[in-house]
Amino acid sequence: MLYINDHLEDILAEQLEKAISSLPLWRRELALKFKHMEGRRECALAYLELCRGLHLEYGITETPSFGYNQSGKPFLPGQSHIHFSLSHCKKAIGCYISSAPCGLDIECIRPAKETLVRYCMNDEECEQIFSAPNPDIAFSSLWTRKEAVFKLKGTGINDDIKDILSPRNAIGISILTVPNLYHGYILSVAQYSDTKIQLWK
Repeated sequence: MLYINDHLEDILAEQLEKAISSLPLWRRELALKFKHMEGRRECALAYLELCRGLHLEYGITETPSFGYNQSGKPFLPGQSHIHFSLSHCKKAIGCYISSAPCGLDIECIRPAKETLVRYCMNDEECEQIFSAPNPDIAFSSLWTRKEAVFKLKGTGINDDIKDILSPRNAIGISILTVPNLYHGYILSVAQYSDTKIQLWK
């Protein structure tokens, strides 16, 4: 299920300080490595959304620690039945929790600059973006879909960036994309097709 906070601009400095102080030491140190308040806020609140989801879905009250695979994808040691994916941007932070592998990506809607589009999209996707009524939304949507699949697979972004959504690479994968134009972001969730994507109850 998806847990999201897209009212980041309402969080006061004192509230952020309190949130950071509530984190376990390792996560607090990670948050404080960010020089700017935005980075600290996103790091802290993404973790707290995970804690909220684990409590609501599994009754877990202790603060979780992370293990990491060889590509840096986090997991919960000793909890192989619980999978999660964190993502954040300046507009929203979120956590997706599932009983099966998953990938979540949240991105601010960004300009579809031609050099960037051609660097990370294949020819068919480039045509789709530049012929769309709103190329910025089309580009950001495709980008979140790619990133969500990379996070699902746990590989990180690699040389397949142009073709990660091709039938050869995305076979057996379901992707749900949700634009939030009011808050200016787009999110995508990816899971293997034998698992139903559930954003909320």
